[in-house]
Amino acid sequence: MRPLYSCNLATKDDIEMAGGVAPAHLEVNVGGYNTEQTIPIVKHQLVKVGRNDKECQLVLTNPSISSVHCVFWCVFFDEDSIPMFYVKDCSLNGTYLNGLLLKRDKTYLLKHCDVIELSQGSEENDIKKTRLVFMINDDLQSSLDPKLLDQMGFLREVDQWEITNRIVGNGTFGHVLITHNSKERDEDVCYHPENYAVKIIKLKPNKFDKEARILLRLDHPNIIKVYHTFCDRNNHLYIFQDLIPGGDLFSYLAKGDCLTSMSETESLLIVFQILQALNYLHDQDIVHRDLKLDNILLCTPEPCTRIVLADFGIAKDLNSNKERMHTVVGTPEYCAPEVGFRANRKAYQSFSRAATLEQRGYDSKCDLWSLGVITHIMLTGISPFYGDGSERSIIQNAKIGKLNFKLKQWDIVSDNAKSFVKDLLQTDVVKRLNSKQGLKHIWIAKHLSQLERLYYKKILCNNEGPKLESINSDWKRKLPKSVIISQAIPKKKKVLE
Repeated sequence: MRPLYSCNLATKDDIEMAGGVAPAHLEVNVGGYNTEQTIPIVKHQLVKVGRNDKECQLVLTNPSISSVHCVFWCVFFDEDSIPMFYVKDCSLNGTYLNGLLLKRDKTYLLKHCDVIELSQGSEENDIKKTRLVFMINDDLQSSLDPKLLDQMGFLREVDQWEITNRIVGNGTFGHVLITHNSKERDEDVCYHPENYAVKIIKLKPNKFDKEARILLRLDHPNIIKVYHTFCDRNNHLYIFQDLIPGGDLFSYLAKGDCLTSMSETESLLIVFQILQALNYLHDQDIVHRDLKLDNILLCTPEPCTRIVLADFGIAKDLNSNKERMHTVVGTPEYCAPEVGFRANRKAYQSFSRAATLEQRGYDSKCDLWSLGVITHIMLTGISPFYGDGSERSIIQNAKIGKLNFKLKQWDIVSDNAKSFVKDLLQTDVVKRLNSKQGLKHIWIAKHLSQLERLYYKKILCNNEGPKLESINSDWKRKLPKSVIISQAIPKKKKVLE
């Protein structure tokens, strides 16, 4: 007789003995019996549950369980942030959270003592039931005190949106909380309410946020989707948008105090998606102006995931593609030299501009410089102009624009990838690629067929966003072996020719 389950992951005790502590874990109950098995959930490590013993950490033999039935993960944005724990249903027969069915391919935020049920067998047939109880450490709390919502003056309901007390982010911009759409809940009473996010910003009196105005008109799978905005009498702006639960690209690359590189293949797919988003934005005369690792969100913390551009707080909606911008904004580490940061300004003072740039300004190619910095970091783990880390050093190095491809980190990177980075980090704006030219660069063009198929297979699945112009009408045909996902995104670094 086959065992009911097996586990391919270290237990919580194993992790603690190794000197680390898992912030949360799953307690496994199979066939009505407590197995005393705990599965740790740690930062950016997916825990897959299903019948596939090669891919899943918890392997279940019940035939009603899918090959990969559901996935769990944890996201830390930084050491000071509250960890977020998520579950995603991938099954044919359904996953239940506290008795309510989860929508397939949708992600839900977990809380302490949540019960995840993988098979809804009857009470008389408990052998079919697999229950996972989610347990979070006592010192970690992922909810905001309900009273604090009232103290902040936030509304609990806005039209059909119900704002919960669960906070998933905060900062100088404001707060991000979980919200539900009551209209969807009423239409699908058997399903667990889908999670959305609401970003709440404090505005100056009589001023509508341009970020909301821009995002409301955008519709692209690689740009954060906004559904509704509302400004209350206390000048709080509520932006109701998709919840992107995989964390940001910075936290995905962060290991301790350092950033690590990723494989060239994985980097290529991310760059391809960013270029799709930038091409869409620039065609509508919108410039992001603050493109960086922190503003690139992942749907899941794994290779071959969909990425989403977020934080359009300083984006610019131009009157035409010939209009120039003159405001010094952005993050110096990612900013193109023509934006005009000066190396001799004192920290925290208002930004100043070099006289030679005063009238010339800059255009949408500033976003492509930022992409060059991001690509450099993904391929090597090194910021190209970081120097000693001071703002003065970064600005001075960026103005010179000298790249060092002799570093050992570049040894396993293809010449085409180096050429792409070099063509984006051109101090001469005329020589720098724009978004359309970036999509035609040899690094992209040589792998375009694979990239397009992956984009439709993995990125646009269940997504009705705009189609790529370069895709042929027969993209739905069965993928050839050469572009099987497991082969296209290898675990080990692979040099692309």
